[in-house]
Amino acid sequence: MRTRTRPIIAVLGSTVRDGVASPALRSRVAAAAAQWRSAAAHGIEPYVFCLGGGDGSEPEARVMASLLEQHGIPRSVLIEEARSGTTEENLLHLRAILTDPGFPDAWAGRPFEQAPNPASLAQYSLEGVPVTIVTSSYHLPRALLMARTLGFVPRAVAAHHPTSPRAVLREIGALILWGGRAMRRRLTPG
Repeated sequence: MRTRTRPIIAVLGSTVRDGVASPALRSRVAAAAAQWRSAAAHGIEPYVFCLGGGDGSEPEARVMASLLEQHGIPRSVLIEEARSGTTEENLLHLRAILTDPGFPDAWAGRPFEQAPNPASLAQYSLEGVPVTIVTSSYHLPRALLMARTLGFVPRAVAAHHPTSPRAVLREIGALILWGGRAMRRRLTPG
């Protein structure tokens, strides 16, 4: 698989309102930019996946890509995935893109409208592919669990910003719901 030639940084989406990134999303982008610059200082240019569509007029992925460019990250390493709406979809679409024979040429440096729709791609299994997941600290446990379940070998990078009790409670609820769905999938003959 050609993706093993470059590291993968996956930035999970967060709220965008009227084209403006939330503080959580800004901190995730800043953390991803720092990871990219650290690798680039050693002669490695990772691909940076901007994952998330959101429900606003401006997709989270597009806003993230724009912010990353403002941080000095070259457009040629950015991949916009703006069709997912949940963490699980973020990671499923990441897996589909990484196993797509057209990757990276059909994806890197392109706006999401010019790339294939990852929801229409086959879901091939993935074993042992390392990926750096960048998200909020309270979101990392669920994101890492999901990534491992999908065959990634995730490395966590926590973006630090003030966390509300509501966000933590929402995350606990989401973890319970995902865990229930995962168990049901394992128990249901298919």
